[in-house]
Amino acid sequence: MAISLAYSERSRERGSCRSVPKTRPGLPARLTQALLVASALAAPHVAHARHRAWAAAFNVGVSRAQGTTTSKDFGFSGTYKPLSWLGLRAAYESVTGFEMTIFSLAAVVSVPLTTRIRVVGMAGGAHWTESPNGQRGARGLNPLVAAGLSYRFMHPMSLRLQYQYIVGRGALSQNLRSLLLSIRYRL
Repeated sequence: MAISLAYSERSRERGSCRSVPKTRPGLPARLTQALLVASALAAPHVAHARHRAWAAAFNVGVSRAQGTTTSKDFGFSGTYKPLSWLGLRAAYESVTGFEMTIFSLAAVVSVPLTTRIRVVGMAGGAHWTESPNGQRGARGLNPLVAAGLSYRFMHPMSLRLQYQYIVGRGALSQNLRSLLLSIRYRL
């Protein structure tokens, strides 16, 4: 018994076993494609409507090193929170009495107590620089921890009261404690 497979010359040239006619997609296939494209285009807008990931803040406060006087403190920060409870904060602060500038980067965790009040905690690092007019012109990178309360008084705006602690080690011989009041705007 012999088995014979007959191929047409046309199908052999394309490298396939059989000839498949070209068909145009029907209405269900086109509708599915249109829905996929529309949902892909709308997804960022829907996610943005539920959770605003970016925030900007301006803060004022007082700072104190161990055994010294207090100093006025002001600065600004930007926060990116991809999740409603977890984010990353970059900040700049000027501590005028100590002639210091501080750039910090910290992980932010916030837990809601009510629909308007959140407990906030941060941990990260602070790069500080004493101004050239300062006594030593020192600089360094030190650990930073912070805790505070955030109160949302309008939908995109909130107030935050925060206690920040920069651990003194290396060139920063004393711990730097700050009490900051921030007004934040969710972008």
